[in-house]
Amino acid sequence: MKHVLSLVLFSLVLVLVDNTNSLAQAPAGFKTGYIILNDNTRKEGFVKENFKSKAAVIFQDADGKKTTYTGNDIKEAGIDGITYISYSSDFFKLVSGGAKASLFQKVTDASGQVIFNGSEAVGVSTGSEGAIKDFFIRTSKDNSLHLVTKKNFRSVISTYCADCLSVTESVKNNSAGYENLGELIQLYNQCK
Repeated sequence: MKHVLSLVLFSLVLVLVDNTNSLAQAPAGFKTGYIILNDNTRKEGFVKENFKSKAAVIFQDADGKKTTYTGNDIKEAGIDGITYISYSSDFFKLVSGGAKASLFQKVTDASGQVIFNGSEAVGVSTGSEGAIKDFFIRTSKDNSLHLVTKKNFRSVISTYCADCLSVTESVKNNSAGYENLGELIQLYNQCK
């Protein structure tokens, strides 16, 4: 009898472990992640990016319910350890972050996408400035994203990093250029 009871308990443990593992595995095409809604509610689950065709992410909760969110619907999404923020209907990948400034890269083009309020269409998105793969800086001084191109690089860094002499001097004396943008943001975040 003891042997049968042990066998039943062992079988039950195997079933529970198998069910737990299947719940923890991401569905095909999805990765472990989270979303933060506009009301700051954070939801953990599985996320699939749909940046190219819809400028959106698809979120699946623990119950298996899938919901599509555009940049208007959420503030942030985390997909497999990568952070994406939404700004002017578009999504931007966090490249380098810190307390004073962050560097983002645009990953969607939401221009022309219909904007909904619930199920009612309320307009068409103009999207944000810049093209996919362009870089943007956001400082703690203001919450806006500022486009950084090869042409405006010096001006943007001089304006938004003016309080850090080591950064502005690196740009001024040409020891750091557009290709060093990530390093300059890290240096700016270390500046006192």
